[in-house]
Amino acid sequence: MKRPVIYFDLETTGVDSTKDRIVEIACIKYNPDGTSEKKYSLINPEIPIPQEASDVHGITDDIVQDAPTFKNLAKSMREWFYGCDLGGYNSNNFDVPLLSAEFERAGLDGIDWNPSLIDGLVLYRHLFPNTLSDVYERLTGEKLDNAHSAEADIEATKTIVDILIPKLQEVAEEELNTIEDIDTYLQGEKKRFDLAGKLYTDKEGIVRYGFGKDVGKSVKDNPGFAQWMLNQSFPGETKKKIRELLAQ
Repeated sequence: MKRPVIYFDLETTGVDSTKDRIVEIACIKYNPDGTSEKKYSLINPEIPIPQEASDVHGITDDIVQDAPTFKNLAKSMREWFYGCDLGGYNSNNFDVPLLSAEFERAGLDGIDWNPSLIDGLVLYRHLFPNTLSDVYERLTGEKLDNAHSAEADIEATKTIVDILIPKLQEVAEEELNTIEDIDTYLQGEKKRFDLAGKLYTDKEGIVRYGFGKDVGKSVKDNPGFAQWMLNQSFPGETKKKIRELLAQ
């Protein structure tokens, strides 16, 4: 280590690193001399926390109502972060840009000291790539012959699925007896509404946006974005389902 590295994790109001807000931050700074320092805080995001976000991390508006805002913490937090390298899990794509955006929203410079970034997910994917050939070899111990031949690829895929389904059965908390059972289980609480995955159905049966400025909002209660989608180059199946939904 040439300089301290801070591993940190954020819980947030959503998954858009350009506009969502931090509701919890936990950090550990590892110093070159072997010492370490910790920082933790709940944060009042000054906007409502969507229910779907609370369902993930358990943090609600009531929990953070008396917590400091990020602006309250920003100056001291940035001073503590300044000059350090940064680490996390999927942090390159999400936590780092969101933290930088929060500094900027607080009237400060963002993360502008050119830190080195160490992302556990990037490191894992580099060591364990998920191409069909790599996954096949990890699970079977054998090389995939004729990789990228269509027939070899589908046979390898069936082999992988046959190996993984019993492993899924071991960890699932419910019986998975059919392909439909497995598909439903893997979708989690956000059930597929259209094949492109632009919309999903929540556990109450409400169809919501899965992307964009209205992500997480009810389609029927916020039809303007759906009308915009109908005029764009989205798949025909998605548009058909939007029309059917809006006609109800």
